[in-house]
Amino acid sequence: MAFGLQVVALGTYSVIVAAFAFIFLGWEAPVAAGKRKTRNKKTAVKQKNKWEEMGLKKTGMSVSELRRALKKGQEYAELEQWEKALPELMKAWEAMPDDVSILTLLSHSLAQLGVRDKAVLILERTLELHGATPEIIGVMLNLSLELAMHEVAAKLCRVLIEADPNNPNNYVNLATAYTGMNMLDESIDMLQSIIPMFPENSNLWNVLATQVRSRDGVDAASVFFEEALRLAPNDFKILSNYGHSLLMKGDWDKALELDLRSIKANPNSPEPRLGAAQLLFYNGRFDEAWPHYEHRLSTRRRVSQTQIYTHGIDSWEGQPLEGKALLVTAEQGIGDEILFGNHLPYVYDRAKKLVIGCDYRLVDIYKRRFPNAHVERYIDRMVSGYRYRNFPMAQHLNEEGEMPIDYAIPVCSLPKFDWSKTSDLKPHPQGFLWSDPEQVKDIKARFAAMGDKPKVALAWRSGLINAERSYIYGNVEGMAPLKELSKKVDFINIQYGDTTDELARAKEMHDITIHALEGIDLKMDIDANLAIMEACDLVISSCSAPGQFSLAVGAPTILAAASKQWWAFGGGSKVPFAVDGELILGGEIVDWDDIWTRISNNAMKRLGL
Repeated sequence: MAFGLQVVALGTYSVIVAAFAFIFLGWEAPVAAGKRKTRNKKTAVKQKNKWEEMGLKKTGMSVSELRRALKKGQEYAELEQWEKALPELMKAWEAMPDDVSILTLLSHSLAQLGVRDKAVLILERTLELHGATPEIIGVMLNLSLELAMHEVAAKLCRVLIEADPNNPNNYVNLATAYTGMNMLDESIDMLQSIIPMFPENSNLWNVLATQVRSRDGVDAASVFFEEALRLAPNDFKILSNYGHSLLMKGDWDKALELDLRSIKANPNSPEPRLGAAQLLFYNGRFDEAWPHYEHRLSTRRRVSQTQIYTHGIDSWEGQPLEGKALLVTAEQGIGDEILFGNHLPYVYDRAKKLVIGCDYRLVDIYKRRFPNAHVERYIDRMVSGYRYRNFPMAQHLNEEGEMPIDYAIPVCSLPKFDWSKTSDLKPHPQGFLWSDPEQVKDIKARFAAMGDKPKVALAWRSGLINAERSYIYGNVEGMAPLKELSKKVDFINIQYGDTTDELARAKEMHDITIHALEGIDLKMDIDANLAIMEACDLVISSCSAPGQFSLAVGAPTILAAASKQWWAFGGGSKVPFAVDGELILGGEIVDWDDIWTRISNNAMKRLGL
């Protein structure tokens, strides 16, 4: 799971609210003025009350109550407790609907709560009334970063830096924008030149650490995280980012400690919650993990990390499913759909009607596996920076009463009412997905033409590789330990994407042939993946989508990983939801030569070679 940089808050709350304190907070509670009549009734003029004289709109509050609302709004905003700040700011806005400072802070609060569409509306109102003040530009900057408009964000950062070169947070946000533009070298160079000006600013050290991690790996970043933590030992952003580094490195006890500290410092931030959930799942502590894991659905996360469902159906909270219809909704990536989809057969057997909304590549596969279910692809649309996910036919049939749906649940929450300990995870003897028999027959015929050696499917990485993630996966350059195995088996490529150069390097460097089956798009044709895996004698895969497909179809599977995998759910090196899934892991120091050697030995033992 990816953990993005957490944008630094504007740091202008005191400045914003100070204007109110000087102008308004010294006033006594006003006494409503009665209407006065002049001698000439025709020219009678309504006299302004004290609220109007102060430029305020009359509300049910006294000035003392307004004073308290402004003070509380400021205090909660400075603590980044946005849920508490928002109602106080709304009270102040009611009395001061055109005030630039209130509008700016209110817009920023809404954006931080994930209500971006309302934040944009208020921001437009503020710009119309007051033009582009530095505070408004700051809100625009944060929204740009949240919406992944990184080039726009970088331009806004430069405007702020020119106006205020002594504000270190402007450089933090510029570095964040550079990250989104894949300008890590430029960003790290900029930070190294700026940090001597602000050596005690923990946010600069934090963003430098996250960027060094992305470019040079987790080990190189540790010294910068340590400095950031020394300067701000209770900063939830630093604790969360460093905790993620330690999770990647395999120091899971320390990572959990930092994530829990981050949650204590800011209970509303979703990222440390997800880090803690993964670590607790790994240790088999399900009851503690599930509440944290629900925060993956927070709209505060980046656009690419979550979605908002439009179905409006009541959430399933574990009620009996007999006589009921349940909608299971897709989320995250296709590997996650498959991982938690392992639980679909159990609810299929219990519910009167199972409705599955999934990735379009899985529609035919799920229809074959669950013939009495309603299966359809999801449709996404983007509005105001939100991903709205809908299932048009199912929602229409439900609304028309033709297929009433009682409950709905995201697929990654599906097992939470049944999985409370590792032993609750039950493998499906034949796998939970069924491949297409005709495709399996065709694949086996193609294998037969290669000869009678055992067939071993092979995938070695994810589709997303950068310095931060590269150590997690193997590569063809390090496959020398597989050479002996390659003489006794036929390797079949299941690594999706363009692997032409990698297959050529494996042959040139190690004399290892990895056969690519022509006419198959491994990324798009999941049915073909399943057929290949079922037809093979063994599957060797990285801990990525092909590995999940192999486990799902019930193929004997060896999974390679640099460190422990949270979705082992307390099973250690055995995958508890799979009939034959084994993890071969790196040690404290990741040595892929050793990992590949152990995989080769394991494979030869399994195949009797």
